[in-house]
Amino acid sequence: MELRVVRYFLAVVDEGSVTRAAAAVRVAQPSLSRQLRQLEATLGVDLFVRTRGRMRLSPAGRRFLPYARDLVARADAAVAAMREPLATRSVNLTVVAHHTTVADVIVPLLSTLGTEALKVTVREAPTSAVFKAVLSGDADLGVAVGPPPGELESIPIGTFTVWAQVPAGHPWAGRARVAIEELVTEPLVMLTPEHGTRRLFDQAVTESGLKYRMVTEVTVSEVAQSFAAGSLGIAVVSDDARYGLHPMAIEVGAHDLRFELFAAWDPTHFAAATIAAWAAGLARSTSR
Repeated sequence: MELRVVRYFLAVVDEGSVTRAAAAVRVAQPSLSRQLRQLEATLGVDLFVRTRGRMRLSPAGRRFLPYARDLVARADAAVAAMREPLATRSVNLTVVAHHTTVADVIVPLLSTLGTEALKVTVREAPTSAVFKAVLSGDADLGVAVGPPPGELESIPIGTFTVWAQVPAGHPWAGRARVAIEELVTEPLVMLTPEHGTRRLFDQAVTESGLKYRMVTEVTVSEVAQSFAAGSLGIAVVSDDARYGLHPMAIEVGAHDLRFELFAAWDPTHFAAATIAAWAAGLARSTSR
């Protein structure tokens, strides 16, 4: 059953005759009549009673009428919903990112958007699940340590430092950076492995042929920082310093330990252009 022919059926009902219906939908009358017959054959019922050149709804036609109107209304609503974001460059956007990225990257941008921020829903997820949510269609835009899977369109939105954070009274509190070889000799408060920061640090330690002593492992960066503030150990996190902690960049060879965040989306998404523009705005906000 073709939606176009359902529209022809409704035109006959609304116009009261095949002649007027054909003019309204701009189809030749013989063609419209033939396609109505095909619709009836598909449904296995006569939708009209035809007498002396006149047509009136049959009992089956009266039963079919509300379904036909509902089909057409739903189709028109679907088209309007898909076209509106492309026409207005506005879309209700679902963004998924790790808790730290939400707090330090996404929320600062939302605070500048005014009422536009109401069109953005932000969800938190482990780093390893962010791009999977975009691939599955559960989110429109994902922001995480990259690079993302090749099926997704993406842009880099910023490079961020992994910090070793110590309390103000620590002997290293006046330093700007610490070598990874020196850092691993101290007790460390680490995030769990689903955090991109933890995986990056572990990789750097392994590639340097080192080992470290972890006093505890936590799932939330703020908790790691609170433990560091209580002198339990040095927090290895990418968050901005809290609780009076002093951050030090971690030197790995000639470079500081840093990672790149990417914003990624499905290039076949109906509002891909709008999502790409929002991602570009996110990248601009992190470069300020």
